[in-house]
Amino acid sequence: MAKNYFLKTLTGIALLGLLASCNTTSDPTESIPNPDDGPPPQKILAKVNINANSDEEFVTTAGVLETAIFKDEVNTNANYTGTVTYTNKNITNIKFVSTAPTSMNYTFDITPDSKGNIYNASCVATSVNAGAAYVSDLAFTYDTTGKLTKVLEKRKVGGITAYNVFVENIFTYSGENIAQVAVSKGTLDINGVPNMATAVQSKYSFQNYDTQKNPYSTLPKSFFIIRGLVSPGHLYKASPNNPTSKYFQLPSPATPVNTSQSYTYDQQGYPLTEKNQNIVFTYKNL
Repeated sequence: MAKNYFLKTLTGIALLGLLASCNTTSDPTESIPNPDDGPPPQKILAKVNINANSDEEFVTTAGVLETAIFKDEVNTNANYTGTVTYTNKNITNIKFVSTAPTSMNYTFDITPDSKGNIYNASCVATSVNAGAAYVSDLAFTYDTTGKLTKVLEKRKVGGITAYNVFVENIFTYSGENIAQVAVSKGTLDINGVPNMATAVQSKYSFQNYDTQKNPYSTLPKSFFIIRGLVSPGHLYKASPNNPTSKYFQLPSPATPVNTSQSYTYDQQGYPLTEKNQNIVFTYKNL
């Protein structure tokens, strides 16, 4: 009986040793990563710095854009504040006011369609130079896929009661991205029809888009359409992806502007930096 007890004891020790040898950090089950915490949080663009200086700020509450602050491109020491008003969650009014007293200020009243796209709009542009001030009406044209293809603006400039100036924006696309906007500005004939023989044209090309997420796509597209009609070089911000080059061909004698862009991205595919112009994008989680 003593012999049987001894054998049972040895067997028990061996079994415990086997179990212990299986419970080590080299066990494949211990190297399986912990389950993730779910999908990453949604984010929204909050600030854009260029060369460590603020270039754009977006004030949002619960994911809704309320105010945008950005550089005045005419008076570079000044800023514009864009204030956004909504009706039934659609943007119906945007005011752009500069801190420079000599800059133009703009108020856009917007009529959205059933999809929230801009159907038409009107603008009142004020200036200390009465001859530059105007009121205008804008008509928006879309193709069968819902892409914006043309915006025709007719202006009454300098206090004249009849339309006398037009600005036509023609959009072309690369996939879903805005590839080029041709902007023609001229006079209207006596019937209110654009006289293209009087037009001066600029072309804004946005090229070689990446497949990552445009940081501005976290904010309302219609805001950047309206801002882009004031300053067309910003119209790429209404695209879903990021251009890696831009080419602006302005009327003579202006020199064409050609820039290249190279980005770093976060794990969600949003740009963190643009290395060539030293741009930094900052987001906040929703």
